[in-house]
Amino acid sequence: MNWLSYITLLLLWRCCTSQKFPVYQQQQVAYQELIDPVIVSGSSTNCGPPPVIDHAMLLASSRVEFLTGSTVFYQCYRLHEMEGTPAARCFNGRWIGVPKCVKTCRADDSDMENNNIQLRWITKSTSLTSSDYWMEFECKPGFRKDPSSPPFRKQCIKGPWVYPRCI
Repeated sequence: MNWLSYITLLLLWRCCTSQKFPVYQQQQVAYQELIDPVIVSGSSTNCGPPPVIDHAMLLASSRVEFLTGSTVFYQCYRLHEMEGTPAARCFNGRWIGVPKCVKTCRADDSDMENNNIQLRWITKSTSLTSSDYWMEFECKPGFRKDPSSPPFRKQCIKGPWVYPRCI
């Protein structure tokens, strides 16, 4: 590198570092929250009441109309887990970012009793979701595996499953 290139780079570096440019953090944006600048007009439309979500309660006032840019929050009921973020936002007449609440996997005592099984072991979840783990069942003493039974080792990814059976 010759001395002129060096001086140019040095001046450019000093000029840029002396400025107070804002630093923006990169964030992930859900697909439905992307805005098409061709479609977006200068006028905004308000939203009606936020959508009702199965197995969740809305943490917002019961208004009839919400301004564009308003945010409401949801909370899933017990034994349910949220898919998405708890916040939904009003944008030009529609709600975006509305989450879902799905049933988490649980070893239910009555279901295990009806199928003559017991919990043998369970792994801890390695992810942030409470329903991402493995369970293994075994027959209760005096019972044997039903040949048509589903597998005794289950990975819970979402929602309920079919229990194995012993006869």
